[in-house]
Amino acid sequence: DLLCTIQDIEIGTSIWADHNPITVVWKGQRKRSRWTLNNRILKEESFKLQMEKELTFFFKENKKEDTSLQNLWDTMKAYARGVIIDYTKKRNIKQKKTFNLLEDEYK
Repeated sequence: DLLCTIQDIEIGTSIWADHNPITVVWKGQRKRSRWTLNNRILKEESFKLQMEKELTFFFKENKKEDTSLQNLWDTMKAYARGVIIDYTKKRNIKQKKTFNLLEDEYK
């Protein structure tokens, strides 16, 4: 019964570990889209100021003497991604509110 719900199975490759990842796609399951940076926010002054503030805080709290450079880089990328997602979400909510107000005004 479980086999009937499987759409595809893929065995991946791994050069860093002694085991390979397996991907199972269930029937009816939507594929997850990969997160990508919205380049337009890079031109927004409010975004630049927030990222500068957040990264200054991050590097102040995470000194490179306390951890490896690779770990610091990977942690910073994850932190920056979280900040970007939060900024984009708040920006989109604000834009949607503005759009709805304008739409209501012109009805």
